[in-house]
Amino acid sequence: ILDGIVRHFAHGALEARAEKIVQLFENQIPRGSRILDLGGGWGFYAEPLKKRGHEHLVLDVVNPGYQKAPVMVYDGSRMPFPDQSFDVTILITMLHHVPDPRALFEEVRRVTRQKVVVVEDLYHHAAGRFWTICRDRLLNMEFMAHPHQFRKDGEWREFFKAAGFEVSSFKSFYTWLSGFRILNGVYVLHKQENGKR
Repeated sequence: ILDGIVRHFAHGALEARAEKIVQLFENQIPRGSRILDLGGGWGFYAEPLKKRGHEHLVLDVVNPGYQKAPVMVYDGSRMPFPDQSFDVTILITMLHHVPDPRALFEEVRRVTRQKVVVVEDLYHHAAGRFWTICRDRLLNMEFMAHPHQFRKDGEWREFFKAAGFEVSSFKSFYTWLSGFRILNGVYVLHKQENGKR
């Protein structure tokens, strides 16, 4: 059902959203990067990244029915790439869906040479968290057994530091998606070579 909604109604809004988000971090990543789009599903980030001269690959645990770019499917544990295969890894509004974000970030650290870009929904208080979860369930049409690893800005920063990354750039912005106003944060991270793992 969700693939059909995206294909027939939401693809224009998602394309515009992808372009807007890429504009927010495009100057923070090296030119001509090999980019892993982790959890990129439908592949909306392929076109804006490729037109800027980057190589783009989507890796996900599902193969969606509607695709803007090919998807490589894996089991969600060890990524099927050698160490430091990518200059940049992007995780766009997907980390909150992961049952074990720390284990995933160990793999992100392993396959990434330089930078990681994380875009996540943010909130400020308990009521904001409740609303974020409800909105996410509605937009994803998933109501059972669906992880909700949402965090406040400070909590994400603590998570990144514990995973061995430092925030080198941060921007917050609002988007509208299916009539919902969403506060997002764009975190550009770089690896701490002697950081925690």
